[in-house]
Amino acid sequence: MRISAVVFAFAALMLAACTEDVPTVKWSKPGASYDQFVQDRDTCVSQAREESQPFYVGGARYAGRPDALDSGLFLPCMAARGYRQDPQGFAAPDTIPLSP
Repeated sequence: MRISAVVFAFAALMLAACTEDVPTVKWSKPGASYDQFVQDRDTCVSQAREESQPFYVGGARYAGRPDALDSGLFLPCMAARGYRQDPQGFAAPDTIPLSP
């Protein structure tokens, strides 16, 4: 009976670790308006989607999320446009998960 309790606890912990909490990333760029931020971010999202190769884990696309962006493409795109992550910056109107 004790082994099944341990197995159950382990399974519960594993499931909790697999839940996805997509953090809100805020961005800032000196002199940029919110509208400019949204336009630049949309451009980077589109480029990342066009240029990314599928990322598979165990035969399934990244965490089962076909909407996940390749962070190796998206983050440098935002940096090239002069943005940096900033907790006081602009938040996007939608949340898009990033792959590792």
